[in-house]
Formats: sequence, C-alpha cells, structure tokens
Amino acid sequence: MNKEISEAAINHITLQELITMSGGETRPGLTGECIAASTESRLQAFRFPCRINAFIIGVGTEGETSGLLNLQEFKIKKDTMFIFAPNSILQAQSGEGAKVHIMAVSTDFMKRINIDTKHLLPLLLQFTNDPCMDISHNECQALRHFISLVEQELKGPESDFSAEIIGGIIAGTIYKVGEILQHYLAEHPELGNPAQSRAHEYFRQFTRLLNEHYKRERSVGFYARQLCITPKYLTTLIKRISGKSVSEWIDNYVILEAKTLLKYSNMSVQEIAYHLNFPNQSFFGSYFKRNTGMSPSQYKAEQ
Repeated sequence: MNKEISEAAINHITLQELITMSGGETRPGLTGECIAASTESRLQAFRFPCRINAFIIGVGTEGETSGLLNLQEFKIKKDTMFIFAPNSILQAQSGEGAKVHIMAVSTDFMKRINIDTKHLLPLLLQFTNDPCMDISHNECQALRHFISLVEQELKGPESDFSAEIIGGIIAGTIYKVGEILQHYLAEHPELGNPAQSRAHEYFRQFTRLLNEHYKRERSVGFYARQLCITPKYLTTLIKRISGKSVSEWIDNYVILEAKTLLKYSNMSVQEIAYHLNFPNQSFFGSYFKRNTGMSPSQYKAEQ
C-alpha cells in the first residue's frame, strides 16, 4: 500500500516519455540521454505538477509562457534564458504559441561529460531559485546555435564518435551558459555580495529540506533546527528572498501535493490525509479548506 501511495504522488517523467509527448524521435543508443529541440512549446504535458530527471537549459525565441518551478512562478519570453535543475517540480500555467530552443540532458549523461564543475557549480547555485533571466540578443543567438548543433547531431546518422561529439557540444553549451551567468552577475553585482549569497544558500538548503520532509514536518522550528539557525532568522531570510514566509512555503508544498493526489490519483481523502501525516481526515479537511477555500471533496468533485 505504501509503495502504491508513493507512486501516486507528483509524477516523474523520464526523457523517453518527454520525447514521446513532444512527438520527437531519437535514435537507439542515445534515447533517454539527451534531447535538443527548437520547437513550439508543448506545455499540455505539464499542466499538473511533475518532475523530470534531467538538467534543462533553454532560451525563449517567440511569445511568452509562464509556469511554476518548485512553486515559484517563472516567465519565459524572447531572449530569456532558463535553467532547471534535475527533479525540480514543474507545472505549466499558460503559453499558447510560445517557442523555445531547449536542451535536456540526463544526470547520468552529465556525469560522463568532462566538465570543470569547480568553476561552474558556484555560478549555477546562485540561480537555483531564480531560474530565468533576461540576456542579450547576441547571447541568446549564441546559445541557440549551440543547442541547434546538439539537435543536428542527434538527428544525424550514428557513428562510433556520436556520444563523444554530442557530449563535447553539450559541454561547450554548459560552458557558454557559465560565461553568460558570469556576465549577468557582473551587470548585477548585488546578486554576488556575500550577504545575498549566504541568504540564497540558506534558501536553497531550506527548499531542499522542504522537498524531502514536507509530508512529515510542517513546523518552522524543524527546518530552523536542521539549518542550525533560529526560527525567527529563518523566517526573516526566506521572506526577504522569496516574498513568502516559511509557513507559506510549507503550506504551498503540502497543498500542491494534496491537489495533485485529489485530482490525479485514486486515493480516498482519508488515504491522502494519512499520506500527508495528518492525524485524521477531519484535520486534513480543515487544513485544506483554510488554504484553498473549499473542502477536499469539493475540490475533487470540481476537477
């Protein structure tokens, strides 16, 4: 029963499934390892929260689209670069006619590419919770060129050197992203000051802990203890960085999971209550109604 409940939670999407949903084709040997595409955004697949086991880089080329990444709103328009870390929770909200150049690479493939993470990782970490940024048109064009090269190689005939060629271009793409991030930080020095960086690091650690424990732990004190800081300091930091309180983040995670289960699983309201560590269905119902304005049964019936 526990295994069934666990699998009914926020959906995981593999790269193979993403390729199928996008109507794309990949050749044997590299299937599930990486995708690159310049295409109209197909966001229907992400209308409910899901996780993708891939590192995603892309740029907007036309139109505008929006969604939620780990419960934070993002917007992608022309000349916006976006970076989504593996297993982030993604949910689309709108974006008819939006177009992007996008590259998705499995974590296993990333590990096999020879990349100097010592210099890149600190840069990438600064943008973990702010994954979209406006870049110059020339930078956008350069990144599009790299992604197009990956797409071209993926569509070409396979050879003994295909994995090395594609890996090399992907590595070059990631270094180009690092260069763009470095330039972005130079133009926004406030993002690089020690206090801001420290606050973002606490925020990153908090969201990581929240992602691991939200089904069991809903107290501010628990997360503060895990980070070895006071609840008051944690609340101040998170509010300053995100505009939401710690309690709001916790409630949002729990309600997002509850809505997903109510809408897309066969679990009863009582099963969902126990799955999310509420003492009984009544406590869960009161909590859900306080946060959404309707009871779990009403929400389930309306979907």
